[in-house]
Amino acid sequence: MRFLRRLWGRLRDWWAGRIRYRSTRVTELPDSPRPGRVYLEGERGEVWVAALICPCGCGELIQLNLQPDQRPRWGVTEHEDGAVTITPSIWRHVGCRSHFFLRTGLVAWCDSSR
Repeated sequence: MRFLRRLWGRLRDWWAGRIRYRSTRVTELPDSPRPGRVYLEGERGEVWVAALICPCGCGELIQLNLQPDQRPRWGVTEHEDGAVTITPSIWRHVGCRSHFFLRTGLVAWCDSSR
């Protein structure tokens, strides 16, 4: 039954044209990161950095610190189906200036007029 729910969710997202970001654990970031992936870099169960291609289409790599003793810092939750939630929001202050949340693998854009 779980398989059918996951399959239905993926088909629904595909039909709606949404990319659902999924986690991939790595010890080193790949040379060519793929869109729709959140790379969790670390070793022995510890994760230090989350990296993803900006969802706006600019193609820039966003790297987020996950270490609790450094600031700024983000938190990552991996869900059963591989989807990822990142908190707090991601706001690029250079380049495309995108501002968004990543919740259960889906991008929720923030209002830029604020």
